[in-house]
Amino acid sequence: MSSWYRLDLGSDRKAFEPARQIQQIFMARFLMDKPGSGRALFSSYDSVADRVHLFFSPAAADVAVRFRAEPCDKPVAPSYLSLLAGEGDALATYFPEPLAA
Repeated sequence: MSSWYRLDLGSDRKAFEPARQIQQIFMARFLMDKPGSGRALFSSYDSVADRVHLFFSPAAADVAVRFRAEPCDKPVAPSYLSLLAGEGDALATYFPEPLAA
């Protein structure tokens, strides 16, 4: 359980509905887990390329695989990530290093 997963949802306009559906399924699984499970779902938007990406923590691999997300390295720029679903401190938990200013 060490791989992160990334899913490219395409343009900002096209990404809304798929992201909403993924978030609902993620939350159904998240609510069945004990607190501290490590499940987290992050989003990132590349405004230059107009691309929305979702990142699934290793603990959310079951949901990631369901949506054919690709294994990837841990994101390296947490300042560009937003927590879509998971425990409120997930960003600090997975990225304890100080954010670049």
